[in-house]
This record gives sequence, structure tokens and C-alpha cells, in this order.
Amino acid sequence: MVKQYYTVITHTDLDGIAAAAVYLRLAGAKLGVNAVVHFTEPYKLYKVLKQINTSSTTRVAIMDLSPNAADFENIVERLKELVRHGVIVEWYDHHRWCGEWINQLKSVGVRLYVDTSTCATGVVAKYAVEELEAQPDEHVKELVAATCAADLWRWDHPLSTKLYRVVDRYKGRKGDAWRRKLVIGFSEGSLWWPELDEALEEYLKLEFDGFTKALQSVVVGSKAGCRFVVVLKHPGPPAASIIGNSLVDRYNADFVVIVRRGGSKGISLRSKAVNVREIAVKLGGGGHPKAAGAPLNMPWWARLLARIYPRYKLVYTAKLIERVLGEIGCPRLSD
Repeated sequence: MVKQYYTVITHTDLDGIAAAAVYLRLAGAKLGVNAVVHFTEPYKLYKVLKQINTSSTTRVAIMDLSPNAADFENIVERLKELVRHGVIVEWYDHHRWCGEWINQLKSVGVRLYVDTSTCATGVVAKYAVEELEAQPDEHVKELVAATCAADLWRWDHPLSTKLYRVVDRYKGRKGDAWRRKLVIGFSEGSLWWPELDEALEEYLKLEFDGFTKALQSVVVGSKAGCRFVVVLKHPGPPAASIIGNSLVDRYNADFVVIVRRGGSKGISLRSKAVNVREIAVKLGGGGHPKAAGAPLNMPWWARLLARIYPRYKLVYTAKLIERVLGEIGCPRLSD
């Protein structure tokens, strides 16, 4: 009898971590025993899928990730190959998808569940029970409530602001190890433990320092009746959504574009009034109407210049945003 081996591919934020924990709890699986987890961003999804060994995996569960337009066809072909090798592929998401993508993935055998009424953790808790023949317990319900309160910006759960911050304690490989520790804790029935108090205290100090540093590198732009801010975010706290919502108010902007100083090629977009997903899609990305992301593909000469003069990365990004707004106008949420 082949031992069930689960490969979970999920986002790096609280919703992605909690979604993975709920899935493993429902499956009765444990990391390092009969399950592995990969944390990634949408623009790296295809790269992760290529690394999956079909001989040791019977289920692949993708969650809290929507495909980028630039990689979609490659993703479809890779998932088609996995299904052909007998791998069960599940995909749980709460971002907005176009109908054509949904139909295309389902046609190659992907068990796709897209529900925009809840967070990704809620989608897993709602639909994975059918796939895994399990029932969510009180701990799963509480984890869903705390996570959705943060991810949907309701903040109506006492742990939502704390959990939202502590997941971002570390970056890089150390960050992945920390996220795995959180997945294990959440999946085994804990919502908070003493080590998280220490993590929260560290984070709040770093959040203040990071926000102060971010304010030193800002470019303000305007096009098609849209006022936007591009900000350079250094590695570490605060989270993109915290910076985005703060700068929207501070600069009276329609939306904010967060560009990362480190090796990441991606940008994040946040807004209260503009459908930033439409902007992200034009740049090869995707996401929610108020929170989206896209790859930042700069030519070699622009990357070189940005290394010498980091502010140029903001200038370059601002021109990209202006170009998109010139093509589609200002996609206000009320339109």
C-alpha cells in the first residue's frame, strides 16, 4: 500500500500559513513525516511546480495563490503532467479568477475551489473536507475566524492583529523555517504560545523602524485621474498592507505600489478605492481588487542602475504604472 504523501504549496502570509495548517489537520498529516510544504509567491509558482517529484507525491494542494497571467499556460501544462502521472491536484483560493482560467484548469483534471466570500483558510476548511473526507473541529473554526479577520481587514478577532504580525518575523530560509514551525503549531491545535509573545515584541520594534525607513524613499505619480505612491520597502517589517494603508491616507493617494529593496522581483499594490487587480493583471500578475501583486521585470540596464541608485527602481515602476493607467484609465471600484 502506497503511503499518502502530501505536497502543500501556499502563500507566505498568515492566510497561506493557516490554510496549510488547516489542510494538514484535516488530512491527519504531519510535516516531515508524510507531508511537505512550500511557501512561495504567485510569480514563483511555476518554478515550485517544476520541482515536484511525482514518484513520491500522491496529492498536491495549492492554496492562497492565484496564477500570474505570464505563467498561466506553463502552469496548466505542468499540472496536466502531474495529473497524468496519477497525482491528485487540488487548488483552493479566494482571489478573483477569470472564467476561462477556471474552465481550463478543471478540464485538465485539477480539483479547483475558488470562493471569494472568505479567506483562503476558510476555503480550505469549507471544501477540503470533501476531498479529505474529514470534518473541521472547533480549533479549525477558531483559526479560520482569526485568519479571516486579518486577511479581510475586519480585525474582529482578538488574535488577528497579533497573528498577522508574528508570521513575518523572519525572511529567507529562516523565514520558511519559522513558517513551518507555525504550520506545525496551528495544525496540532495551538493558536498562541509563549514564543509568539517574543516574536510580537521583536516585530513591533522592527515595524516602526521599517516604516520610518520606507518614508525616506517615496515617489508620487498621477495619471488618468489616479494619484498613486510608489514606496521602496526594505527587507523585514512592516507588511505591505500596513505600509499601503498608511501611505494611502498620508499622501491622499488612490493606491500605493510597494517595491522591495531586496532580491524579490515582485511589486505589491494596495488601495481602498481603486481596483488594483486590473493594474496587476496588465503587468502579468493578479490578486484582489484592493490587494494585488505583479512581477517587476526590469531590463538589465535598469537593474544595474537601480543597484547604484535604488530610488531609480521607484522611478521605473512609476513609469510602468503610468503606462498601464494610460491604457486602461483609473479603474475605480465604484466604476
